[in-house]
Amino acid sequence: MPVAMITGGASWFSRETARMLLADGWHVALSDINMEHLNEVASELGAPPQLTTAHLDVTNIDLVQSYVSKLAAQHGNIDALINIAGGTNHITSTRLPFHESNPEFWEKVIRPGLYGTMYCCHSVLPHMIKARRGGIVTIASGMALRGSPRMAVYSTVKHGLIGLTQALAQEAASYGVRVNTVAPGSAESRWQPDIHAKHDGRASPLGRRTSAQDVANAIHFLLSDKADHITGSCLDLSGGTLLH
Repeated sequence: MPVAMITGGASWFSRETARMLLADGWHVALSDINMEHLNEVASELGAPPQLTTAHLDVTNIDLVQSYVSKLAAQHGNIDALINIAGGTNHITSTRLPFHESNPEFWEKVIRPGLYGTMYCCHSVLPHMIKARRGGIVTIASGMALRGSPRMAVYSTVKHGLIGLTQALAQEAASYGVRVNTVAPGSAESRWQPDIHAKHDGRASPLGRRTSAQDVANAIHFLLSDKADHITGSCLDLSGGTLLH
């Protein structure tokens, strides 16, 4: 049974991705720093035996390494890493002009979004390289493809994830490991569930926001054999907003 490790497991992106992978016969290991929301997601998925949950702070590299080692030892390998942890929904007053922000705020965005992803990739890649197979998909953002005002730090982090993906894709390709990103536009989330909302100009040219199902579909595709010649890519899921 293939094993998928999903960080940021309490998000709707994770829920829909887990649903699809479980239906395909994967074991799905969801982790998050917010166990209350993570347990809600597990309950919504029916808490099947091939779904496990764990508390994980991705900003702590020792905890990440320990979690990955235990997961790989238990299942023999980690076939997919899906990096969803990171974002700004947990931070108040996020939309500030850069000159009004401060390093303390920057750290709250950079550590989980960029360092957390790096820690997870760094911990999982040796197992994938040894097995000579695996797939990594990281959630970037439309703000990585076009920097957004009042979101300079977030745009920087997400742009950095695309660069990290391109570098790792080249390093890992000869071992049969593929590394990709997806870039949602203005997206449905636990905090913004109405994908058809047209207020404040956030709907795409296709008439709605990016849904969690859109993101899950993209991740599912990139992990499948249908994408076995795709690596180092950034899949634009903005509904025509970015035309990337």
